[in-house]
Amino acid sequence: MEDDKAFLAKLARDGCIQRYSRKNKLAYDRVSKELAIIDQLGFNAYFLMTWDIIRYAQSKGYYYVGRGSGANSIVAYCLQITDVDPIELDLYFERFLNPYRTSPPDFDIDFSWLDRDDVIDYVFKRYGKKQVVLLGMVTTFQYNALIRELGKVFGLPKGEIDQLAVKGYYSRNNKFEPKKAEDQIQRLILQYGKLLVNFPNHLSIHPGGMLISEASIYQYTAVYMPPKGFPTAQIDMFVAEHIGLYKLDILSQRGLGHIKEALRLIRENQQVSVNIHDIDAFKKDKRVKEQIRRVDTIGCFYIESPAMRQLLKKLECDDYLTLVAASSIIRPGVASSGMMKAYIERYHRPDSFSYIHPVMKELLAETYGVMVYQEDVIKVAHHFAGLDMGEADILRRAMSGK
Repeated sequence: MEDDKAFLAKLARDGCIQRYSRKNKLAYDRVSKELAIIDQLGFNAYFLMTWDIIRYAQSKGYYYVGRGSGANSIVAYCLQITDVDPIELDLYFERFLNPYRTSPPDFDIDFSWLDRDDVIDYVFKRYGKKQVVLLGMVTTFQYNALIRELGKVFGLPKGEIDQLAVKGYYSRNNKFEPKKAEDQIQRLILQYGKLLVNFPNHLSIHPGGMLISEASIYQYTAVYMPPKGFPTAQIDMFVAEHIGLYKLDILSQRGLGHIKEALRLIRENQQVSVNIHDIDAFKKDKRVKEQIRRVDTIGCFYIESPAMRQLLKKLECDDYLTLVAASSIIRPGVASSGMMKAYIERYHRPDSFSYIHPVMKELLAETYGVMVYQEDVIKVAHHFAGLDMGEADILRRAMSGK
């Protein structure tokens, strides 16, 4: 709709002035480029609904975190859906949304477990119960549980079921291969088990997905009412995407509740009000830098695990950009490939290596020639191989299967 297009453009450009000032041409041009793609692909309303949910949360004083590939969007940053500056971190919008993508964009928004149900209730009341449902899921039978269920059907004792549950296995090509059964009943159980692997078992609820439709949701799916009390669709995210319904993820993170409580206690006991949205101040705070350098990060989300603390100690990290890099190189794919070791060595001795090509030096100087981020794949494919940004994202997606 033209009204949605015009309203989203106004919100984004007003937000751009607040985030960057009127004189930042780079930011303004990127906002215009993103708005054109968003409109071309028909996602104006999707952004507006997400902005509306955030606006409600802000009005109630709820803390939230917008994350996932949505943080690559400067429009999302200008709408305050996320606090990640994609220009500062050199993030590409094409990873989130581009004309070649067959799957829809995806915003993940975390709220405190104390506030999440109220946000969900707001969405139902704001858009109407005929238009909103929680997203369903279909659990499927897997081998062990399946054999146990069939064993009960055939009346086998528990001990025999336990023995039978380890008689089958999956071969390397993911094909089910039952081992030899001892009698006719076991043969039947293994035979039916082979047929029923991955067969639908029962309906469940997606961890945070919600569907909002323009027409009545009942034109697309039946619903049921689980104990939680919110109407839930009898379809999963794959069916929803296929028929053109795109989910919003309203998730829960207990740490946000702890932050809110900590700020309340500081205000009561120290008479100090801390603005946790003043990100720039935290990046420059000497005490924060020193605490990270000492690896005193127990209780800090994402950087408190033993592996992460060991990595921070090796890096002697105390700045934001290195911390961001550390959060990426700790992941299994990067760490197991040897890139983590290479990054640590080059970080401490930046003159000890040579780039394999001048283009790589230009593009990956910040990460010392190591492709730490998924955006680095897009960057290199675009500048080195001549793919446009959307095509480069297809390559990234092909390389990053879960």
